[in-house]
Amino acid sequence: MFGDPQSVTYATVAKSLPAIGRGDSSSSYRLDDSGVQYDLTLSHSYGKRNRFVARLQRTSAVTDPLIPANSIAVSMTASFTLDLPPAGLTAVDAQNLGNALTGLLTSANILKLAGGET
Repeated sequence: MFGDPQSVTYATVAKSLPAIGRGDSSSSYRLDDSGVQYDLTLSHSYGKRNRFVARLQRTSAVTDPLIPANSIAVSMTASFTLDLPPAGLTAVDAQNLGNALTGLLTSANILKLAGGET
């Protein structure tokens, strides 16, 4: 089980997310930070495929483009999924593949991806 709280860095600022829920197959963490909410979910499932997911969501209020006097809630999500068969590959194999992907996802490459480059 991951520790409590979990820390993420958004725009160079560290955010401490305390646990808000724990189960057999997932943990949830949340921070409400001056009207901005950060939700982190860490989960796993086992079956025909084994899946391990880390998901971070940021929700904030922005000006409604249709009615500028109003605010609307908008969110964005980043997730990382490891998906592997229950036999034949190991956690170390998944670690190596995950490290290969996160090595590619530098700050500059994430900006390219979010800008629509492929």
